[in-house]
Amino acid sequence: MDDTSSISGYIENGFEGVSKEFTQLEALQSHGVNRFTRAKRYGRWYLLKSLNNESRDKLIYQEMLRKEFDIMMRLQHPGVVQTIGMETVEPFGQCIVMEWVEGVTLKKWLEGETTRDERLHVAEQLLDTLSHIHSQGIAHRDIKPSNIMVTTNGKNVKIIDFGLADTDAHAILKQPAGTKQYMAPEQASTSQPDVRNDIYSLGLVLRQMNLGKDYKKVAEKCIRPIDERYQSVDELKNDLAHRKARRRNISMGLAALGTAALITTITLLAIKFGSRDANKVVVEDNKARQQVDSLRNVLSKTASDMQQSQLKQDSMRQHMSGMNDTIAALNASNTQLRKVQQAIDERERLVNNVIGEGLRIIDAANAATHLKEHVDTLSNAEYLWMDWHFQCLTGERKIPDYMNSIRNKFTSKELAEIEYALKEHCSNYENQMIEKLYKIKNFYLTID
Repeated sequence: MDDTSSISGYIENGFEGVSKEFTQLEALQSHGVNRFTRAKRYGRWYLLKSLNNESRDKLIYQEMLRKEFDIMMRLQHPGVVQTIGMETVEPFGQCIVMEWVEGVTLKKWLEGETTRDERLHVAEQLLDTLSHIHSQGIAHRDIKPSNIMVTTNGKNVKIIDFGLADTDAHAILKQPAGTKQYMAPEQASTSQPDVRNDIYSLGLVLRQMNLGKDYKKVAEKCIRPIDERYQSVDELKNDLAHRKARRRNISMGLAALGTAALITTITLLAIKFGSRDANKVVVEDNKARQQVDSLRNVLSKTASDMQQSQLKQDSMRQHMSGMNDTIAALNASNTQLRKVQQAIDERERLVNNVIGEGLRIIDAANAATHLKEHVDTLSNAEYLWMDWHFQCLTGERKIPDYMNSIRNKFTSKELAEIEYALKEHCSNYENQMIEKLYKIKNFYLTID
């Protein structure tokens, strides 16, 4: 995404109009197997992400594109580029349709003139956005300045390019991935997604932003070995808030001490040089001493308040650390539940497929008797029950052999469910045939 933007003006002749189709297709700089296109629909600009011609028909790249779309649709946050949907757009094929972000990459933004307040604003948004992404069980795995947009209007963050993102819930396309310059050391050798990989990359990004001493210390901890760095973005944010509060309290204390020293010095000088009368000197000296004692009391109370504030902050930090552990446990539990549910869904799918195959075998056997066609054309005849009943059970007689062929692949409960569904189908078939016979005028069954 570049710095270009539309220009408003007067339209004297004609009207651009709006279209439900994508128009004004503009090819953008692409890389790898992906193609990026800027397009307009209903008068609004969008970004289309598709596969290039060489990769479009390869299943692995199609799956990668669908996986990226699935992950992005889970994220609804102002700091993440919005995903609209996935559509077939000629001549590109399947495309992820995203909002068009007017702005520049963080890399290009930092190359320009920026104030420290602006950089702090961007950093805070970056932390909030990454915290949200991780709360959804998603690891981006490619955090770097070129994948972070800063909007022209408002200097707001938009994280883009989830092509390498992964979750524990996905069981496909697991492989080491990332950009070498910003990739955590362990990320090059493991395919397991871990939010701490993103925290390492985040530390390198924060270090480039020149945000001051507090952020410098935080960035240094981000790039430590995986077990020594922050275990979550929330833990990082809590540590940052603690450092800022401690620095603010120290500044307030130093300012108070400086003020007290200045007042004391001025008072003593006034006593020494401003009066020659001995009694007046004594009075002024007493006043000065009272002022000093008063200042000492103020400073003592200030120090006590600072100590209490520090204790409260330490207690809050411990509480937040416990909450982070609880959140991590909940995320692990949710991941396990998703895996269990996926296993249950897979077994249900297998059972349904086997039932469907059994029904096809039964229907084929029944069709081979031509009983249905005979009943449909029967007008007035005598039909022996024994022969009739034998023909109706043709499909049902296929069930035992079919059940034996699948017996080792399913549990007893699943086998009972499959057999019940097949027999119920056969019973419905026989009832339909009997109902047809009874509806035929002057027809009767001979049951001998």
